[in-house]
Amino acid sequence: MAVVYTMFWLMVFSTVFGCCVAAALPPEQEQLVDEKTILDLAERSNKTFLKLIGLAIQNLRCDLDRCSQWSQWTVDALTPGQFGVKTRSRDCWYDSCNKTGQKLAENDSEIFERSCPESYNITHGKFCVAFIQDKHNHSAAKQLCAKDGGQIINLDTKERYEMAKTFAVTNQIHIQGERRVSGGPFYDDEGGLPLERPFFKWGSSQPNDGSSVSVVLVLGRAGYYDAPARHATPVLCEVRI
Repeated sequence: MAVVYTMFWLMVFSTVFGCCVAAALPPEQEQLVDEKTILDLAERSNKTFLKLIGLAIQNLRCDLDRCSQWSQWTVDALTPGQFGVKTRSRDCWYDSCNKTGQKLAENDSEIFERSCPESYNITHGKFCVAFIQDKHNHSAAKQLCAKDGGQIINLDTKERYEMAKTFAVTNQIHIQGERRVSGGPFYDDEGGLPLERPFFKWGSSQPNDGSSVSVVLVLGRAGYYDAPARHATPVLCEVRI
C-alpha cells in the first residue's frame, strides 16, 4: 500500500508542480530530472513541496530496488522425469536504500516440463547429450553442463558406458567420478561407486595417480583413466529426461 500511496501523491505533485521544476532547469537538463535534481532544486529555492516530491521519488526508487538480482535457477532442483521443479532466490533489505542491515531471503519456484535443450542431441539410446569438444578442467566442465540443466555424463548403466565410448575415440572425455579423500574411492555426484560397476574397466597402466585427492575419472578409448582435476579434456553432458 505504501508504494500505491507514494505513486498517487507523486502523480498529484508532478501535475501541480512539474511545470515549476521544468521551468527552473536549463533546456538541456529537462530530460535528466531525478530525485537528486529535485532535492537540489528544493534546497536552493526553499520549496517544501519540491523537497516532498524528491523524497517521494527517492523512496519509490528504493522500494522498487530493494532486492538483489535473482540467482540462477538451481540445477539441484531439476529431477529426472517429464516434469521438474526449479527454484531461485534473492535477498531483500529492510533498509532498502542502503541495502545494509537486516535482510530477508525470497524464494521463487516453477514447475516445468523436462525436454532436451536445442543444443543437445537425442542418441539412438534415447539419451539427451551434448558433446563439448573444447577442453575444460573438471570444475569448469561441471559448470558448463549445468548451464542447460545438465550434468557431466554419469556412466551408471552399461548402455550409457557404450554410448559414451563412441565420443571417446580420439580424446579422453570428462565423466562423473571424483576422489573425496586421499587414497579413497571414486564417487559420482549421487554417491555411487563407478569402480564397482560390472562393466568398469581400467585403461592401460591405470590407475597411476597415486593417493592424490584432486583426482577425477575420465573415459578413453581403452577404458577408464584417472587424471588430475585440473586436466583439461572435452566433456560429454547429459540432461536426463
